[in-house]
Amino acid sequence: MTDRSPFTLVSDRAANLATSPATPLAAPMADIEAADQILGLFDTLIGEADQTVLLERFHRWASRCGLADSLGFTTAGDQQEHIFGEQRHHRALYQLDIDGKTLGAVTLSRRQRFSEAELTLLERALGGLARAVRLAQQLAHAQVTALHDGLTGLLNRRAMDERLSHELLLAKRHGSALSLMIIDIDHFKDINDQLGHLVGDEVLCRLAESFRGCVRESDLLFRLGGDEFAILLPRTGLSGAADVARKIRETVEHLAVGLPTRAGEVLPRLSIGVADLLPGDDDKALMQRADTHLYHAKAQGRGRVCISV
Repeated sequence: MTDRSPFTLVSDRAANLATSPATPLAAPMADIEAADQILGLFDTLIGEADQTVLLERFHRWASRCGLADSLGFTTAGDQQEHIFGEQRHHRALYQLDIDGKTLGAVTLSRRQRFSEAELTLLERALGGLARAVRLAQQLAHAQVTALHDGLTGLLNRRAMDERLSHELLLAKRHGSALSLMIIDIDHFKDINDQLGHLVGDEVLCRLAESFRGCVRESDLLFRLGGDEFAILLPRTGLSGAADVARKIRETVEHLAVGLPTRAGEVLPRLSIGVADLLPGDDDKALMQRADTHLYHAKAQGRGRVCISV
């Protein structure tokens, strides 16, 4: 194990101990040339937020320097290895740790045995890769957090604004249908007031899970805030969206949220407004029409689906 604080390389070079002779460092490379190569690599890594692009650039650099024909990377907690290049017999295996956190495992391979000088150069380069990967992972996590509701795991209002505009443009470009439904939990304030916010949170989570079971993978689920949700259905007209809305409402009617209180069970009911994309619509018009239909569903007695005023 070689420590370079705060970067740690956990190395397994067993596959490299073969009978074939080690080749000298490509070129051959003097110390000053090696430093230039490292600096050149770091320049290509700095500022890149896509982990896949970082790995591709590192692989191209290692290949160009004659240091590796392939690079394999497995993110911590993921069983799938992402491989760049053609795998060879001689391998050097490294685990990338920073500040006590494992980022992933790197496998480098080539036809010839690695020399100690080459492994030392690779380890210096991997230090830069590790820092770049950590930043990319942190940015990816921040992006996911920024676009998802912390309680239910659904997309949030910010994500709704972005995806609605995007899907609307796609629908207009391809002449395809697009529908939107807005869902409100009837009398949700009473649940919070009478049973407490922890019970209310449990109801929200159970409903979110029910919604997932009623839609396609291509449909987009959002929690807009409080007790209000939205579902965006690409390539779905008004009739199909209304069918999905009724399925959701009927599913929830049979959803008893069991509670460890004297209340026993909560049976939430939903009001749903549904609208489809019309010629000339922008995202605000589609959202407003679905919201208006929701208002009328509530005005007509709640616990129902409304697709027209």
